[in-house]
Amino acid sequence: MIQIGESRVITRSLSALFIVFAILLQSGCATVKDAEAKRGSGRVEVYELPKATVWKSMLEVLGTTSLSIVSKDESEGVILARRKLTWFSFGENVAIYIEPVKDGASTQVEVVNVKRVESNKNTLDWETRLFTKLNRALK
Repeated sequence: MIQIGESRVITRSLSALFIVFAILLQSGCATVKDAEAKRGSGRVEVYELPKATVWKSMLEVLGTTSLSIVSKDESEGVILARRKLTWFSFGENVAIYIEPVKDGASTQVEVVNVKRVESNKNTLDWETRLFTKLNRALK
């Protein structure tokens, strides 16, 4: 039979083990820089709208999601975002590129989605989610 003192030791040991496990998992994870490095490998759509309009709408769309904006640079047309660890997923990193095409008459948007842990099966498809919301916002 386990004594009260032993139960506390077991609980503390398991808690410490969980914390160490969580730290180790996070240390081997992809970062938003990894998503940024995969430019050219994401889903691309072109909108017959100026860059400023698409940029503003994308920021509004991101505000309706569980992604947190890590950095944004409108002059470069880059938004980096991430979704943190949840009970069901280790999270994702997302790089979004918004650039004018056709002499500024249109805007190209690329969304690159990278799992924070490659073996994670419960990641969200941010490319589809963001383009679906952006298409609705720009109608």
